[in-house]
Amino acid sequence: MRALTLTAEWQPKPDYRLSEGERQTRKVKSGSQVWKNPTISVGAAPDPTPKDDEVIVQVAAVGICGSDMHMYERADDGYMLYPGLTRFPNILGHEFSGRVVEIGRDVTDLKVGDLVTAEEIQWCGVCAACRRGLFNHCINMEELGFTTPGAMAQYIPVRARYCWKLDEIAERLGDEHEALVMGAMVEPTGVSYHAMFNRLPTWKPGVYVVVFGAGPIGLTAEALAIAAGASQVIVFDTSPSRREIAQRLGAAHVLDPQGIDLNETLRDLTYGQGVDFVIEAAGAPLHTLAPLTYGLGVGATIAHIGRSERPTPLSLEHYQVYGVQLAGSLGHAGHGTFANVIRLMASGRLDLRPMVSARLALDDALGAFKRLESRQDAKIILHPNES
Repeated sequence: MRALTLTAEWQPKPDYRLSEGERQTRKVKSGSQVWKNPTISVGAAPDPTPKDDEVIVQVAAVGICGSDMHMYERADDGYMLYPGLTRFPNILGHEFSGRVVEIGRDVTDLKVGDLVTAEEIQWCGVCAACRRGLFNHCINMEELGFTTPGAMAQYIPVRARYCWKLDEIAERLGDEHEALVMGAMVEPTGVSYHAMFNRLPTWKPGVYVVVFGAGPIGLTAEALAIAAGASQVIVFDTSPSRREIAQRLGAAHVLDPQGIDLNETLRDLTYGQGVDFVIEAAGAPLHTLAPLTYGLGVGATIAHIGRSERPTPLSLEHYQVYGVQLAGSLGHAGHGTFANVIRLMASGRLDLRPMVSARLALDDALGAFKRLESRQDAKIILHPNES
């Protein structure tokens, strides 16, 4: 089969203390501290065969995520930008959908021909975190496209328990191809859904919402906020093309944050009240969360999704006086998140196809990654089995 593989040099930074497990498995908790000079290439890879509890999915659509870009991009010292769990060489891609073409002998709830998407978080189900329902913080976690082979390939093996059927979306759209494109959007939407509705029980219809970052996660958060009854959604991004997409998705206000006073702007737009719900999806908390004080309303919630290793000063005294709560959020597993996102898409209240700025063949993937360096696109979808 054809696949896009990332390779990188194993060069742990002198001040990074490798655990014995990291040393033995090459699965490291902080990729940006270990992997140097990442490169990607499209070429031949072995066809997968299913284990007893797995299915083989013929990949129809796979999105290029910000995390994929951060694994591909390098800092000035040559180390990859992505700070999370990684193991290389590996096939990238974790936002995907496709058709089941083979099943393991123990699989009973899926059949050949089913249209599915799958969770990227490969939780074990038996560790202390999983037993508490904290699947996104599984101690034994593997991640599709990060530590195990991903979906930027013609085929991918996935344990059946991580798969979710797309029948409702296909029935709603009456077009399997479009349903599979939407299916590739379930995972990034699930990341926003988890941050907004699972991490803290503070969401209420009618809230004022601000979204920092109109990349894929920020745009899905915007769409979810509108679908969930926000009275107005304000989006900030420096990219004109991404601001245009945010406008098309229905934001009340879409602004370039450069050169403006965030607090004054948010106060003005919310009739002096301040925002109730903040979604940091830009990965730039030094520029988004650090200056944010009286632009927050009393009792405001901050959901931090964007990844950043840089220390960020926060106005904790303001948080305390105003009763502000901040929740870091990671992943999308558990809580019925995938099922609920699929249902919202099938209902017609969540149509994310305006986010898709290009649909390309797998052989065009290197150009797509290069194109995304400018951060002008919202979502590029690759079709590994189309030319």
